[in-house]
Amino acid sequence: MKNQSLKAKRQILASQVANKRGLNNEKAMTRDIVKLFKQVSEEVQENLTEYWSDYQLLQGQINLITKPILDAEEEYNRILEKYIRRQYRLGSSEAERIVQNITDNASMKAINLQGIRAKIKKQSNQLFGTLHDAEDELLEKTFIASKRTLARVTSQINQIITDGYTSGKGINVVAGMLQKRFDQLETWEAKRIARTEIHNAHNNAVMRTYNNLGVEYTQWIAANDDRTRDSHAEVDGEIIPIGGKYSNGLEYPGDTNGPLEEWINCRCSNAPFVIPYGFMAPSFSPFRESDLVPINTKSS
Repeated sequence: MKNQSLKAKRQILASQVANKRGLNNEKAMTRDIVKLFKQVSEEVQENLTEYWSDYQLLQGQINLITKPILDAEEEYNRILEKYIRRQYRLGSSEAERIVQNITDNASMKAINLQGIRAKIKKQSNQLFGTLHDAEDELLEKTFIASKRTLARVTSQINQIITDGYTSGKGINVVAGMLQKRFDQLETWEAKRIARTEIHNAHNNAVMRTYNNLGVEYTQWIAANDDRTRDSHAEVDGEIIPIGGKYSNGLEYPGDTNGPLEEWINCRCSNAPFVIPYGFMAPSFSPFRESDLVPINTKSS
């Protein structure tokens, strides 16, 4: 029995080398988010100068100072939608190619292999419509999360201003504190947002495409470098049925329904796994290729 995980890794690595669009989407999305936060930062600082009072700073004045953050929601969502839709379609097409390559190298006697190949050849408008609906569902969830993100930033900026004022700090000190927080948003936080959203859109599309093509099992492929978290290195090579969960609690890499510490900044991949002829899956899940159970094929 040949090791499918090695084949899957080669397929995914080939995709990453041959197609840089995913990384380009992440970089472009980061640039757009940074640009937006810089604009918001400038407007908040201008409002701070306009509404600050050494005599009495009311909550209404603070709300006016932070107003540009909530006003940025429409543009923030536009940025998210632009790159999520782009990456979702890229993920779908790459998933189809990976399934095609893996099934081309598998035995025709493997479980459901002929059905998978038939679906690849007969991609219909109905399938693309299903993917489009899933894309919209993902965006709806993303917009809800983006509202929470901006509300959190507004609350933090509000708190900085309030604490600075009540402790007797002058406007220049408070302005510096605000800039420090915005510097975080314009650097590592913007990168984290872009990486998480792009990766989630990609893997969400991959999983939906696998499901539509009749893939029955998937295998976790870890990035396996010095930035790979321990729990993802441990799950590398695990296999689950579609709809199941890996031992780290995720259905696929970047699954936002799982624990935050497991999906944020994740760079792992999910590959289709075809049960080889002469074997069957064990009764437990997740499992590994070494857990496959040999069966009697003499009568086949």
